[in-house]
Amino acid sequence: MNARIIISAIAAASMLLAASGVSAQDVASRKEYRQIEKHEKFLNKQIKDRAIRSARKEARKLEKEGYKAPVGKLPIDKQLEKAWQCQYEMDSNGYPFYFIATARTTGSNYSAAQMQAVNLAKLDLAGQIQTRVNQLIEAKVANNEISATDATSINSFVSASKNVISNTLGRVIILVEIYKVNEAGNNEVQVTLGYNSQLATQEAIKAVQKTMTAEASELMDELDSLLGL
Repeated sequence: MNARIIISAIAAASMLLAASGVSAQDVASRKEYRQIEKHEKFLNKQIKDRAIRSARKEARKLEKEGYKAPVGKLPIDKQLEKAWQCQYEMDSNGYPFYFIATARTTGSNYSAAQMQAVNLAKLDLAGQIQTRVNQLIEAKVANNEISATDATSINSFVSASKNVISNTLGRVIILVEIYKVNEAGNNEVQVTLGYNSQLATQEAIKAVQKTMTAEASELMDELDSLLGL
């Protein structure tokens, strides 16, 4: 192809783009978007494949131990698949997209054991959320956005608010709920809970603010700065 043909081809392409109202930059942006979309699909498939493998392995182990899915719940492997998928998901900053907690309890009846397991798992979630809030506070100190003295005061309120945080977890997802009847005739129930990490952290900060005394009101502005995460 000689120079004249190349120039003509470029000119024709430019005229076509101009006539269609699409700029070269738009075309590049769309191409980049398609590449990102393709990469995300690839990552999602990887996450799903890993979740399926992990779920099947764990399901076989639990079934050998005598665990079953309650009536109305998905089979054990399908429940675990969702739980593992949530566990593998990360946000744009590399943090887990979900807080995940598992608890196992025994009770004379199923309902009592299930409720106790859920409450224990919520306390586990609350502990994870406390750690995340403390990490956010430490990051603010490192960036000179909060003084070390204020950070220590806020951390003390966060550390004392585990039960308060646990009681605010109203949008918890029960990812796994399974049970078995042991030799004594009691119900052993295992649950795995999931909670959106960003939402949970925001709710926890609000809960901590409610526990603060009037004397600590000046620290609320510092906590407010964390709500945007």
